[in-house]
Amino acid sequence: MKITTISACAVLSLIAALCALHCSEEPRPMALEFRLAQTEPGEGLTQMTFEPTGETIYLHGEVLIDNTDIASAEVANWEGEYVVDLTFTEPGKEKLARVTGQHVTERMGMVVDGRLLSAPRINAAITQGRAIIVGALGEEEARRIAAGIQAGLTAEQP
Repeated sequence: MKITTISACAVLSLIAALCALHCSEEPRPMALEFRLAQTEPGEGLTQMTFEPTGETIYLHGEVLIDNTDIASAEVANWEGEYVVDLTFTEPGKEKLARVTGQHVTERMGMVVDGRLLSAPRINAAITQGRAIIVGALGEEEARRIAAGIQAGLTAEQP
């Protein structure tokens, strides 16, 4: 009978490889909300801070767009920055065009799991059914957020 000796390092490597295949944690579903935003306080508005700059933003209560309006979320590189690229469902595309068309020059807060990621000014109606979340995201964070939004889409389906 021949006995083969395996080093502890080889065993640990094998365990790590198997765990990567079978023990990987599923992305946690994340809630996405688009709300009108402004820089001045007002009655019924929720104060939030945009962490990268420390800017105070006040969000309106009505959620204008949420996970149900999104078809997919992916990481992309836009002008050298990691972003979350959103593709809208057909009804979501129509809603996005209507909402952005009605609120040109106003700001739109993009909130994921209660955290303000971005609050850009709406320059024109967004009619192509695509939008990006830009908010000083690193690659790992952008991937985590995109995976979480995508997992939230799966969780929303019956």
